[in-house]
Amino acid sequence: MSRTKKSWKDIKPVLSRFSSPQLLGLVQDLYRLNAENASFMHARFLSDDTKNDHLAPYQARIQRAICPKQPWKQDVKLAEGRKAISEFKKANGNIPDLLTLMIYYVKCGNDFTLEFGDIDEAYYDSLCSMFAKVVQTLLAQNDRQLIVDFLPVLETEFRRVDDKIGWGYPDELSDHLADLRDAFE
Repeated sequence: MSRTKKSWKDIKPVLSRFSSPQLLGLVQDLYRLNAENASFMHARFLSDDTKNDHLAPYQARIQRAICPKQPWKQDVKLAEGRKAISEFKKANGNIPDLLTLMIYYVKCGNDFTLEFGDIDEAYYDSLCSMFAKVVQTLLAQNDRQLIVDFLPVLETEFRRVDDKIGWGYPDELSDHLADLRDAFE
């Protein structure tokens, strides 16, 4: 017996036969299934609020993954933090909100290492990579106001770790900041 992998192509024709109430019921079931689905829907449909409440579930996931309160009981899970950012991007994609989450990832990583000491090269590579993505995203947007809004936040994160963390981490952050400042001037 041959089993083929099921895909969206198999589901789409079934859903196309659903009535509006059936589709709403299905979406409600998915919403109730898990917190990630609910967060996705909040980010997709309720993100116009000015309090950034739609970011809170993603920030909580990043914080738990990158900066666990009790690291002796829970491992740092960099991939889980990145996954939260990726899922938000798929749900919403709003650039300022995305940048906020990306910087939050770096901030949580900085908080963790400032609290518990130097980690390892892979850890700092991940933080540097995220910092670089923030700078690349800002440069790609070519939006002066966006840079004005986010440059001070990036500079604050750099100052928090300069001369406090090893592995060449602050040096790399400084290089990325210099790239942003050079493009900004």
